Amino acid sequence: MGGLRRVVTFADQGVSSVSNFVAVAIAANVASAHEFGQFSLAYAGLLLFLGAQRALIGETLLVRYSRTGQLTRDVAAASLGATALVAVPAVLLLLVGAATAGADAALWLVMGGVAPVVLLQDNIRYLFICEGAPGKALAIDGAWAVISIATMLLAVRAGAGVEAVLLWWGAGAAAALMIGLFLAGCVPAAPAGVRWLWLNRSFAFRYAGEFAALNASSFAVLYLLVFPLGAAGVGALRAAQLLFSPLNTVFGALKTAVIPELVRTRGTPVFRARLREALTVVLVLGLGWSAAVLLLPAAAGEFVLGETWLNAADLRLPYAVQYLAMVPYTIMLAYFRASEANQLSTLMRGVLAGLTLILPLALALTGSTEASAWGFAAAAAVAGACGVIAVKLNHRSRAAADETLDA
Repeated sequence: MGGLRRVVTFADQGVSSVSNFVAVAIAANVASAHEFGQFSLAYAGLLLFLGAQRALIGETLLVRYSRTGQLTRDVAAASLGATALVAVPAVLLLLVGAATAGADAALWLVMGGVAPVVLLQDNIRYLFICEGAPGKALAIDGAWAVISIATMLLAVRAGAGVEAVLLWWGAGAAAALMIGLFLAGCVPAAPAGVRWLWLNRSFAFRYAGEFAALNASSFAVLYLLVFPLGAAGVGALRAAQLLFSPLNTVFGALKTAVIPELVRTRGTPVFRARLREALTVVLVLGLGWSAAVLLLPAAAGEFVLGETWLNAADLRLPYAVQYLAMVPYTIMLAYFRASEANQLSTLMRGVLAGLTLILPLALALTGSTEASAWGFAAAAAVAGACGVIAVKLNHRSRAAADETLDA
């Protein structure tokens, strides 16, 4: 049964990622270059708060409430209330964008209206995965995909503008949310959400802090790399990263699929078996995709990346090494989450955030974009190694303490 749950969770993550990609592609085909730029800014803001909500609430749900009987209806309603609170600053940010966007204000207003719906719908996904019912998560994500993509395409055929097309995307999310609330049997309880955040503060705020540190370092390093490498160099780095982006979906799915199973089997022999299984699956996928990218013909690369392929092609090897280094890093993160070893996860992710900012910049001072890419790879490798070493040292200290007690 556990294996089926993990497969369904991976399928749900795939449906969610693909449908979002298609929705953005439809918007890109309708919008002018200027409008798509405005949409990209608004969408980036929405994704920032979606990631924060997943760290603050989603991961806390998986870690604290995945054991059978832990996730009651009151807890579910309170977590939805916490998400509603997170949606408030998201809406305010997008409204500020609308106030400064001039003729594009309507686009920002649409995204502001969609934000709470998207965040709440995503929270319900985590609730279903947490209670061991990922099929419900797949159902609501599938409903959103079918409804939104179909209505967006109909709107495009009718000659609608980008704002109207995005409204239909939001309508699909709203329909999926209503289905999710019905299946969950609860509604958001904002006052209880405040109490939920307070009771889970040692987990929620730590996870949110880790997310903030990693995102801050990732954004900062890209902007700072413009000085030694120029915009073309940064564009090449982003393009090479895009070739490996499907592995980001795999890593995200791994956390949502494996952490609940690890929590449920904590303290049993099955726990280690689940970790080994996850490591094997993700390593095989990582090796397979990396090999495919490294062997990608130039014609195919140019079709995907256009002229940027010429600059990005030489960066494939360091990015392949980086993503393979992210395999043990991701497995260690799942282990830390399931074991509630929060200090160790913060240490490992702090190392990654710091080195992601320092190493690519230091190596970019040579003027080499490829050297900077190797800096990203080294950061991931060192962070993963720190996680493994921290676990071994922790086990040794525990063993020594046990020997002292026995003596």
